[in-house]
Amino acid sequence: MAFKLEFHQVADLPGLERLWQEATDWSQQTFSSLHAWFMEAPFGKPSIVVALDDRSGEIVGQFRFMPSRVSVDGNEVRAYRPFGTIISKAMREAVESNNPFDQPAVAMYRHAITELQARGEQLIYMVPDPRWFRLFKMFPFLQTGSFPLWSLPLPIEELPSLGQGYRAGALIAWDDKRLDQLYSAARRLHGCMVVRDAASLRWKLGNANYTVTAVERGEELVGLVAARAKGDRQWLVCDLLALDDYEAMRATLAAAVGVAHAKSLESNGAQPVHKVAVLVTPVMERAARNLGFVRDDYDFPLVVQVLGESIAPEEVDPARWYVSAND
Repeated sequence: MAFKLEFHQVADLPGLERLWQEATDWSQQTFSSLHAWFMEAPFGKPSIVVALDDRSGEIVGQFRFMPSRVSVDGNEVRAYRPFGTIISKAMREAVESNNPFDQPAVAMYRHAITELQARGEQLIYMVPDPRWFRLFKMFPFLQTGSFPLWSLPLPIEELPSLGQGYRAGALIAWDDKRLDQLYSAARRLHGCMVVRDAASLRWKLGNANYTVTAVERGEELVGLVAARAKGDRQWLVCDLLALDDYEAMRATLAAAVGVAHAKSLESNGAQPVHKVAVLVTPVMERAARNLGFVRDDYDFPLVVQVLGESIAPEEVDPARWYVSAND
């Protein structure tokens, strides 16, 4: 099958819904809800590369790119997060080469990068499915790294203390001005972090059933953590912001453990949550170890590509990032 590639500034194109229905096992409702969610993103609507059948003009492949912002040493840079690669069955069957560089997804990615570089965009980042990681490591222009999953068995005999003066409870309102203050402090703990201000988190966490917990000390908001049930009966800690790298970090992670323990007991023996898990960066390791978390058998890959000369590769080395399981 011969195909041509087009780059579009909007992701609301005729034919995408048909491709979704024919090439995935996701429902119409899933498509509609995710499409609406993507179109309401805080940094703009996604751009998209589509592959068109040369003869019929039908869309036979798509690769979306979501606009984002990344804090690099406290300075926000323009970034894009690739996602939603869909390739039709006919297109997959038509590719005869076993060379990974000849695959349609690679062609669509390269086409998008050329367009984004021409526009002066600065950075690409993604936390891809680990099955893709080997392919990404073949590209010399991509920086790759990984972060380990740590876990703690549930239920536990004794809940960990948050620490003197700390208290935890459900987040009351997204318009709490302290959220942006907490983000400003938390991003200083890491060289690189996807922007997690109140507006971004509200959008990001609004598309799934997250439990969002706030940790306070006096009148100060010192931690925020979002988690949800995931996969094989685990409670997965995702976005986590803390005022410092140990006491507030430990209190915030301990609050997540408390919520996970309660979820485990709620099951009444029917497929109980059997562990709480979290992606651990080097900054988080001391607090996680103190609470009894240990290395699990999984790694989250991170892929980064610098698009221009405004950022030095070493500034966005994967080892410098804070990454969560839902990035």
